[in-house]
Amino acid sequence: MRRLLLSACLLLAAPAFARPPHERIAASLVAGSCPTPQWPHTAIRLEEILPTKIAFLIGTDGRVRNATIEHSAGHRLWDEAVIKALSRCRFRAGRIDGKPVPDVIRMQHIWTRD
Repeated sequence: MRRLLLSACLLLAAPAFARPPHERIAASLVAGSCPTPQWPHTAIRLEEILPTKIAFLIGTDGRVRNATIEHSAGHRLWDEAVIKALSRCRFRAGRIDGKPVPDVIRMQHIWTRD
């Protein structure tokens, strides 16, 4: 009876050892790789500009495949300047079980006057 019980326990435990959970690592920004967005030549006051929030689809090679404005700065030229600059950042692709996969990174840019 003990032998039968031990065999049943081993059979029930085997799938847990055979299939470990998937390890997921999110895509990430390479520190210091982003150029500063250039001020567009418009007559908008800084007080009127909101933070720009963007979602980037990062490909398996770490490059930006698509950029979407999730929250506008309030003017198309300011949003385009942010996308142009931040699309040139370098990224590390997301990974599942060590294999690169597409992933989304959300970023925000707050305009300031230096």
